[in-house]
Amino acid sequence: MSLCAGIKGVNKDNNKIDKPEKIDLPLTVVFVRHAQANLQNVSEELGPLLSPLGQRQATRVAKRLSKEKFDHIYTSDMARAYFTTQPILKFHKNTPFTVTPNIREVMHYHFTPGSIPRTSDVRKHVMIEQQRVKKFAMRLRHAHKPGEKILVICHGNFIRTLVPMLAGRSAEKSILIDINNTAVTILEAWPSGEAILRLANCVKHLSPKQVT
Repeated sequence: MSLCAGIKGVNKDNNKIDKPEKIDLPLTVVFVRHAQANLQNVSEELGPLLSPLGQRQATRVAKRLSKEKFDHIYTSDMARAYFTTQPILKFHKNTPFTVTPNIREVMHYHFTPGSIPRTSDVRKHVMIEQQRVKKFAMRLRHAHKPGEKILVICHGNFIRTLVPMLAGRSAEKSILIDINNTAVTILEAWPSGEAILRLANCVKHLSPKQVT
């Protein structure tokens, strides 16, 4: 599907220029993985907080995104994602903001075919996670209009699972991408189901020593 309008020429009979064809706009979803977590400081319910390096990573990605315009910002309610979002919100105080458990981390089984253990408890948990990812994918598709730009701060495995789903593909049949802390990944998704991965695992806002 073309991103550009086709501009028609002059009508020789009446010298009027035909109207340009309608431009089909995608929904742009910008994903940011949470900053580095401090595994020595863990909340039983919401997981680890950010490490000192993670706090610097969060500040860096916030500055990178400071000039962007977002129509909505979503964050996982897990502490490492929520506190990655806080420096970003300082630059987007008027942007609608949602904290949701629906974009918590998922297990790696979604994109590693044949690796799910036979135990019923694990399989049940994977199915619950799949439904959660699908629910958020549907929310992005139906709660937001083509042309909008949405920011999602969440987790690596969740991004690896959701991106193929938004593109109409199975996660286990897609190429895996590495996702570093605060890496930026951008997907453009059209109502037709077509999608383009514009950027993946970009950490240009970090110094080499800050990449984790």
